[in-house]
Amino acid sequence: MAWYNSIILYIFIIIYSWFVKVDLIDAHQIDQSYGCYPSVLYVWSGQETSVPNAADFVAVIDFDENSPHYGHIIKRIPLVSNTTDRIRQSGNEPHHSGISVDREFYLTGGLLSFLSNSKEIFVWRIPKDPRQGPQFLYALDVSGACTDEFLAIGNSTFLVTMMCNDNAVSPGDIVFIDAKTGFSKSILQNASSLINFNPHGFSRLNNGSLFVADYIVPLTLTEKNPSQIIFQNTTRHFFPDGTLQRIFQFEYPTAPGSTTGIGTGIGFMELKSIPNDPYGRSYACATNLNAMYLIGPGMSEPILALDASIVNGYQKRASSGLTSIFPDGQRLLMTFQMRFVVLLNIISPAHPLILRVFDFCSDEELDNIYIQVPDSNETLTFGKYCARNNNITGAHVLVHPQGEKRFIVFNYFLQFGLARFAGVRTVHAFKLNKQLTDFKYDHRFNPNFMSDDKSKQQRETFHSLKAFPHHAQYIRLKE
Repeated sequence: MAWYNSIILYIFIIIYSWFVKVDLIDAHQIDQSYGCYPSVLYVWSGQETSVPNAADFVAVIDFDENSPHYGHIIKRIPLVSNTTDRIRQSGNEPHHSGISVDREFYLTGGLLSFLSNSKEIFVWRIPKDPRQGPQFLYALDVSGACTDEFLAIGNSTFLVTMMCNDNAVSPGDIVFIDAKTGFSKSILQNASSLINFNPHGFSRLNNGSLFVADYIVPLTLTEKNPSQIIFQNTTRHFFPDGTLQRIFQFEYPTAPGSTTGIGTGIGFMELKSIPNDPYGRSYACATNLNAMYLIGPGMSEPILALDASIVNGYQKRASSGLTSIFPDGQRLLMTFQMRFVVLLNIISPAHPLILRVFDFCSDEELDNIYIQVPDSNETLTFGKYCARNNNITGAHVLVHPQGEKRFIVFNYFLQFGLARFAGVRTVHAFKLNKQLTDFKYDHRFNPNFMSDDKSKQQRETFHSLKAFPHHAQYIRLKE
């Protein structure tokens, strides 16, 4: 009867959350500046090596709803190999990206560039007309490897997490980069002495200190058996000078059904601070537990804020839990279990409430949406694709630009070793309602396939390019 009780509890919580949602509509201060602004997206994408002269590239997507080319790729800027400068144009596994505060520099990272002894961070200049696409400037080789998340901290300066060292194990590093000068350095005190340090998601608090999530030992993804994958069980707080202040140790449960059953350890891929929180608290999302924890510098222990597996009847599935928290600190968007998009009310951070769950595998908004299966010409609905592929579409990165009603979700994770989560390799847009309590799928936005184009005028799509897009940056156009 355990399954029956779980379903009853799930239904109760969803109904309860709906009533609470109605009560909180008036309590939430709506920012009237939320809108759909003329803009472009810079999408950092890889390309199958089977394509002649394959190259990782930046796709410029028209994000102006009044444009006849809305949601289309309007330009593509490829990397070009330079053996003298150790730049490899393909096989970098494009990962995250960032834009400087002054909107002059665009940085992209290659997660696996280090495997070929290539430089892993690519620096581009954003032109006055961003629709023309970024101009490649140079590549950097910095301390550490497995380039991950960028955070702009100044006009031309960034922090970036490097998830591993050159041997694909601990310790990784956190690096400062000045895109204008090309200067880079580790910001950590004695980084080489850190144990089980594989940083992924991180946040910078108002005082300059950092909360950092430890994720995975990348080398273990090359093992033959998933049971050999090692996830880390810690998050860390560093003082502004890079000194380690504290390690939060999380207990790895052993009870049947309490984890995904993949490897050992929890694995914290995501960590985001809550804007305007008086206690400087952050959320850390646990891959193997499907849990969202609340942590803070002044907290004695982490608090389990949400078991997000409730959206799937408490079935534990591998999940990145990548999040975007609204600037007022009252709403949170999250991808989950590589198929769901979840909107949460976090007015009470220790007790988040589910407002909306979107499922790429079953949401009725996608009933009449057909996708082209990667590396084939077969056309399927999302539902049929999910039935064939273990209910995984690859939902991973979520980008919600500040002040925008729209947000972007990527259906691609990674193709490396035991991490074979390519998904449908697509990019999708959603639109929030005025109260920020719900969202709808944007049917017009489609850089993925030609199926929606009644004119049949040929254009490049991610499918035709045999691409695997991973991350985006949003640039608002001057009106």
